[in-house]
Amino acid sequence: MPFSVPSENRKSLFTSDLENASIFALSEYRRTKGGGRLLKQPEEKTLFIVKVGYPIWLFPSGERALVFDGLNRANYAMQYSALPDVKSFLEELRRSSKTLETYEAFLSDYVNYFQASMTEKSSTVKGLIGTPDFLKVFRLYRGEALELTEQPANMVLLNSVLDESAISSAVLDLEKLQLSLREEAEGLKRGMRLTNKITRHYIREVRVNALAGREEFEARIKDQEEIVAPQVAKIREEYDSQIVSSTKNYEQQILPVQRDIIKLEKSKQQALSTIEKTKSEAKSRAEVNDSIGERQWKEKCSAARQELSTVEDQLKRIGKALKGLEEQKELELKKLHSDLEASVKEARQPLLELEASRDAQTQIYKQRIEKLESQTKLISDLLGGIGKQRAATVAKYKQLSLKRELNLGEIGLYYIPLYITCYHVELKKRYLILPPALANSVRFSTKLKGALGGRRIKGLLIPRFKTLDSLMDNIQVLIQQNLAFEAEIGDKGQKFNLLRVSSVREEIRKGLVSLRNEGWLTEKEYKDLNQKIV
Repeated sequence: MPFSVPSENRKSLFTSDLENASIFALSEYRRTKGGGRLLKQPEEKTLFIVKVGYPIWLFPSGERALVFDGLNRANYAMQYSALPDVKSFLEELRRSSKTLETYEAFLSDYVNYFQASMTEKSSTVKGLIGTPDFLKVFRLYRGEALELTEQPANMVLLNSVLDESAISSAVLDLEKLQLSLREEAEGLKRGMRLTNKITRHYIREVRVNALAGREEFEARIKDQEEIVAPQVAKIREEYDSQIVSSTKNYEQQILPVQRDIIKLEKSKQQALSTIEKTKSEAKSRAEVNDSIGERQWKEKCSAARQELSTVEDQLKRIGKALKGLEEQKELELKKLHSDLEASVKEARQPLLELEASRDAQTQIYKQRIEKLESQTKLISDLLGGIGKQRAATVAKYKQLSLKRELNLGEIGLYYIPLYITCYHVELKKRYLILPPALANSVRFSTKLKGALGGRRIKGLLIPRFKTLDSLMDNIQVLIQQNLAFEAEIGDKGQKFNLLRVSSVREEIRKGLVSLRNEGWLTEKEYKDLNQKIV
């Protein structure tokens, strides 16, 4: 892949001599020059400047293509839920669906089958780059790549730690996992549909059986009613006859008592009238001073009062007797009614038992349907939720891969160019790594920066892809932690040091002239840099 390309504001080409000169200038300006007043700092020396190719594998996988870090610095951990055997669940579902009873037992046994057995697992793919930003950049960047037929001059291609067999094995494992996850997702969806389908079938069957059973009971109830109805009618006729007989009997007993009461009421009214009359007469005699007459009328009034008292006593006695008869009559009628209800209930007992059996059977069918629906909903919701999670996990495969294009059908090894500058002072080494860049043109802001004492050249090469910083970090870490890798960089850096290749030095000199002419370097900067090319 190319290291540098012109930016949108640059109209002229950015040739290799400009690129080499820019890298040399930037490396020189990033070198520590030493100095210091109190603590004298030694000056760094440039040990080498080398252009390296960072290996990136593009590996086909079905309709997608995976990207691997050739230095094996990337790892992708695929998180997913480990499920109990979905195939066994489906097989048991089909086997148990032959009868309603076995299907009901299946639902009860498997209602918590998945929920209770789920665990979280992780599968790590060594070297796989699954960062969406990196993949997006790589998909665009690889379109600019040129095919290498031989080792490029003045460039080191870093050896890939991962080889095709290791990547092929990792891809095969990942594809197997993806296939397993996809089959589980499809199996969960199929299980959800099949469970709902079987439940609907058996709910219809239960409802048909419930209707048939109810109709059968209704027919038996109707037949029993035809038997019971005459018996009840006869019982009620006997009851009515007893009611009439009892009522007449009590009426015969009550009639003379009521007759006596009426006679006594009349006697009471007569006594009251006599009392009023005698009282009035006695008062009249008293007004005319007829003491004898007054006494006679008072004696008659006293006799009338005595008679009234006797009559009232008789009324109380007879009224109590009448009340007793009425209470006896009421008790008798209540007993007759209670006997009637008991007789009717006894006669209707076979009918009541049939009705109770009908209602019990209806309740059983209703509970059976409710249990089928509730357990199916629990299983179906669980299958649906887990299925969506599994489908989402499968969909993540697209996020960590690229879509296969016409020229993505074969395994490809790509090299992303980086420049490494090694500085040393005494026994210490320091590395500067420059990523692929956009080459700018000199603008007014650049000239203003130079006028204020800044280095214009720093605005020439702008990192093109922020996401490729991870590759520079990988190299820095490997240099620090892997002695063999550091030795390899050192050996190849010395061998392919751009500053030791005469043709490259000539390009740098030529490029420095162009940079001065474009305005990136002042005359003094140009002369200083040109003198350092030996």
